[in-house]
Amino acid sequence: MGQVASPYGFRIVKYLGDTPFSAGMHTYPMTANIAQGLFFGDPVGLQNGSPVAVTATPTPTLSASSPIGIMMGCSYQDPIRGFVNSQYLPANAIANGATQVKVKIFDYPWCVMAIQADGSVPINKLGLNASINVVAGSTADGDSNFTVNSASIAGTATLAVRIYDFVNTPEPSPGAGSQPGDPFTDLLVVWNFGVHRFLNGAGQ
Repeated sequence: MGQVASPYGFRIVKYLGDTPFSAGMHTYPMTANIAQGLFFGDPVGLQNGSPVAVTATPTPTLSASSPIGIMMGCSYQDPIRGFVNSQYLPANAIANGATQVKVKIFDYPWCVMAIQADGSVPINKLGLNASINVVAGSTADGDSNFTVNSASIAGTATLAVRIYDFVNTPEPSPGAGSQPGDPFTDLLVVWNFGVHRFLNGAGQ
């Protein structure tokens, strides 16, 4: 719904090239505490083999914020509630006693993702690149609040994502659809080359 600001992070739509889509995820064990929460639709980095929150818009230069994929949920043992299967991982979960923390990550690099922009994006921006706004998710619903930075859209090779297409949906009610140029345009994006860890030759 591109008429209002309603960020939802990255939502996996399909594989690039419209190849058969399995929506498969890989489970990564978290071995170190992180001070930031992880929310459904957040890109997730990797540091010392453990998932971490992306704290800066990623670039092709490898860092802890270089995404391994998109967070799709988690599970852990809570000292009070017991086994928890959740849409988001609270900040400082391990420091607060959580054990056996596992993060479910969609880590296929050639995927198409829907994400809302923080402003209007006209159709002539198709094929250009953009950075992403790193915003804490919502503990109320567990969803990500990441958006595309509409002011950053350019041909610059070091930006995080490439605009692959626009979300085009009809309006079941006034203002409920999505079209190119909406005030908060819903985009389809792919990772820019070298940004996803599996597309980067360096290991970390």
